[in-house]
Amino acid sequence: MTPTSKAPWHHWPVAVLTLVFYALAALDYALSKLGVSAYLGMFPPDVTVLVTGLSLWVSAIWAIGVWGGLAGAWLLWKRNRWSVLLLFAGAVAMVFLTVWLSLFTRPTIFGAAGFIGFYLMVGSAAIAVLIYIYARWERTEHKLA
Repeated sequence: MTPTSKAPWHHWPVAVLTLVFYALAALDYALSKLGVSAYLGMFPPDVTVLVTGLSLWVSAIWAIGVWGGLAGAWLLWKRNRWSVLLLFAGAVAMVFLTVWLSLFTRPTIFGAAGFIGFYLMVGSAAIAVLIYIYARWERTEHKLA
């Protein structure tokens, strides 16, 4: 299936920003999971303990959100309809992680990183949801193949 028309002018800036957003998220994930001390040293010790102490299943959800979102961003760039599913997975994972780290971990993200860390998580989840909504809209308008 091919898109019914050429991409609207706003598709390309949104696709580029989506790629940058998820590429930075993937970089954060990789540096955190590899334990790069130069990167982790930029954060308060409580944040480092929080991130490195995540259980396997929470880390798996983080990975699904980051890598699924990055793949979805690439497919959005390629105007592929499967980007919607992957961007949905990325958004759901980001929202779940925000709620989980805000309510169920000790220390919470707010306790470990303060307002900045908390707002960064909430903002990232909101951006992921907005990206999904945009991709879903493009699919319903037959702008994705």
